[in-house]
Order: sequence, then structure tokens, then C-alpha cells
Amino acid sequence: MWTRVELKERAKAAMRRNYWKIVLVSALLLLLGCGSGGYTFHQMTGRPGTESGADEGTDAEGTGADDMKSFISVKTDPETGGMMIQEIGGAEVEMPHREVSLMEIAVVGIIASVIVLVMLLVLCAVVIAADIFLLNPLSVGGCRFMVKSVEDVAQVKEIAFGFDHSYRNVVRVLFFRDLQIFLWTLLLVIPGIVKMYQYYMVPYILTEYPDMEYRAALQMSRDMMDGNKWKTFVMGLSFILWDLLGAATFGIVEVFYVQPYRQLTYAALYRKLKDGQQWQDLEGRDGL
Repeated sequence: MWTRVELKERAKAAMRRNYWKIVLVSALLLLLGCGSGGYTFHQMTGRPGTESGADEGTDAEGTGADDMKSFISVKTDPETGGMMIQEIGGAEVEMPHREVSLMEIAVVGIIASVIVLVMLLVLCAVVIAADIFLLNPLSVGGCRFMVKSVEDVAQVKEIAFGFDHSYRNVVRVLFFRDLQIFLWTLLLVIPGIVKMYQYYMVPYILTEYPDMEYRAALQMSRDMMDGNKWKTFVMGLSFILWDLLGAATFGIVEVFYVQPYRQLTYAALYRKLKDGQQWQDLEGRDGL
């Protein structure tokens, strides 16, 4: 049996031992989207500089435009309606007005839609590939760092564990975990959430058993979370007030306290479940 108070006390003790390293790793995971959050992009807009060269270019452009206006003017003939009259150097030249057909508009719209669709598909493929081959192994390293911090003082290099130890198997296990969660989510949202909590311990299991076959890892997580899914869900809700405080401080408290506190608490949950009889029974199974 475990309680939220017990796990949170272990998390606070870990933060007191290794605070700045924990904050550094937690902020990195948060920035890369392995925790809650992700990249933040800033768009800058503004006028060009006001250096002398730019001013001269602007003046020259303005003067040229004025001269062009005096040389060429385009207007609509009120009588013909479908004709445009262009006045060049005082002489009037009639230019035909061509109406765009609905077919041409439809073709242009279809081409633009196809281009946008292809760009979206490419973007989705890049994001999925980054999640599978980069973020998932990095999340295993982050879990290992937090587990080691709960036990003792961890080193920042632990975040590379998923890349240095059985990288291909780590990618494979987490891919099948995500795939099952996704497929269950297609049925209804609730089954997907249940599966997410069933497989919550998979990255933590890989921190100690990176060579474990994916079926065994998924089964171990299911057994560990049996009877603990609801309690884990409630434990997550217990951080809501902290999240509100983090939002009120524009993310400062979130980065320097809430996110590390949360991650250490879940790492402490893993240690608690691992040390229980349920885990001891699993270690004798095939595939471990």
C-alpha cells in the first residue's frame, strides 16, 4: 500500500538533496515536450531599419512611383465596363478585360489544397518520427534520472540512458505502447485513458530492463498498475493547485518547483511498486 503523502515526502527529500540538477533535467524535458509543455516560438514583425541607405532607397522608390503614376494610369471605362483603358504619355490604349472562369478558380483551389495537405502530412511525419526516435528514448532517460534521484543523488548524464542502452529495443517497446494507447483511444476516449494508466510504468521499467521484450514490459506495467490506476489518477489531480500557481507566475514556479516535484513523485511511485510483492512475483516470469 502507498499514500500520496508518503510519495510526496520522498520527492521533497530528493529535491533537497539534488535540487539544481533536478531542475535542469526537468526543464530540459519540459522544453522538449517529454513532460507537460513544449517549444515556444516567437514571431517578430516590424518595419525595416531607418539607416541612411534605407531612407535613400525609400525616397528613390517613392519618387519613381510618383513618376510612374504620371506616366501610366489605369481606369475602368464606365461605358464598356468590360474594358480597361490605360493612358500612356497622354495617349489612350484600350486593353481587353478577361474574366476568370469558375473552372479556373476551382483548379487553383484544388492545387492549393493539395499543397497544404502534403505540407501537413510531411509535418506530421516529422513530428511522429521525432517522438518515436528522439523523445521516447529521452523520456526513459528522464525517468531513470528521477528514479536515481529518489534513491540517492543522480547524475545529469542519466538522461542519455535510453540512447546508450538497447536503443532499438527501447524505441520498439515504447512504439508498441503508444500504438496500443492510440488504437484504444479510437474506440472511445475513456478506454484510451485507461490504457495510458495501465502502461504508465513502461518507461520506468525500461530504466532497469532496457532489453526487455515489449510484451513482457507491457504486461509488467499492467500488473504493477492493477488496483493503482485510480489512485494514480487522483494523485495527478492533487497537483492542480500547484499548476494554477505555476500559471499565475507565468511558468516560473512550474519550472523551478512543480514539474520536478511531480516527476519525482511518480518516480517514487515506481520505486514503491517495484519494492512490493507484486513486482517480486513478476521477476520470475519468462521474458524478464
